Amino acid sequence: MKFCFHINHRLSTYCEGVVSQDERARIEAHLASCAGCRARSQQMQRNIHLLRQLPLLEPTDDLWSSIASAVSASSWPEPAGTVSPVSRSDSGLRWALRAAIVTTFIIIATALLLFSRYELLPGSYRGELDLAGYLDLVATVASAETGLREFPAAPGFTRVSWPEARAAVNFPAVAPESLPGGYRLTGVRLYTCGDLRALQLKYRSEQGGLCVFQLPASSELSLGELPSEKYKADGIHCRRASSRNCSIYRFVLGETQYALMMRPADSVAVRALIQTFNAEYEKLYRQGGSQASHDKVGAGARGSDHAGDYALARSWGAPGRRC
Repeated sequence: MKFCFHINHRLSTYCEGVVSQDERARIEAHLASCAGCRARSQQMQRNIHLLRQLPLLEPTDDLWSSIASAVSASSWPEPAGTVSPVSRSDSGLRWALRAAIVTTFIIIATALLLFSRYELLPGSYRGELDLAGYLDLVATVASAETGLREFPAAPGFTRVSWPEARAAVNFPAVAPESLPGGYRLTGVRLYTCGDLRALQLKYRSEQGGLCVFQLPASSELSLGELPSEKYKADGIHCRRASSRNCSIYRFVLGETQYALMMRPADSVAVRALIQTFNAEYEKLYRQGGSQASHDKVGAGARGSDHAGDYALARSWGAPGRRC
């Protein structure tokens, strides 16, 4: 009976397929001789299979702000004062009050953990975009479906239109409507924390999805403790990292830092994608430089009204900057 209790305690982990080989062999040996545990295991596996068939529901944009409002609106109960001996009913009330205090503490601690996990606490700006938690989310999505049909929305990013995103960021950003491999732009999301601005572009094709993060080159981009290696895409120097379900390519074009996330693919496809963003950035750079030169030529007749625009275009830097 004691052994059955231990097996039942580990059945859900066993059915998820995340136990060691030795433990798997021990559990399977028990299931072969115990009809009760075997029936529970089969039911769990059916439930897991059904859950993985359900579509993944994306949280609404106001989820995190709602959590923040709930946390800020929470208040601790008034501390209990000195009381005289009480009856049994008063004693029960006191225990209920203690339970309420513990529950409130757990809710607040959980909310704070979520906020700190995804860098969402007000005033926590450090000029760094931490995507380690997002990679955990990608792994969860990938395990629930066959391949990555679409990358999930990053927590803390708000869905916006491309004109709104371009006006909100303080770095030159590009958003090609299509990419090699049949990818089409399906969504633009904006992250704002202090002075830091970042974008997530989501693309999708018949084969699956990919996403691209963009942020200032001077800001930090963290992938947690994921190791990386040097990678070169037709002259553009990158850092390549790989998680269990996707590959990440980090590179810098001018004053913009990119993180391309996609399912593992051959080097030809990766180079084509990176070169597409490089071409779009070069086009943006030429347009900015051409307009600035035109303004500079006419400055003698119109004064120096456009000197700031020219300086801004020059400050973007040339495309293809080394990481």
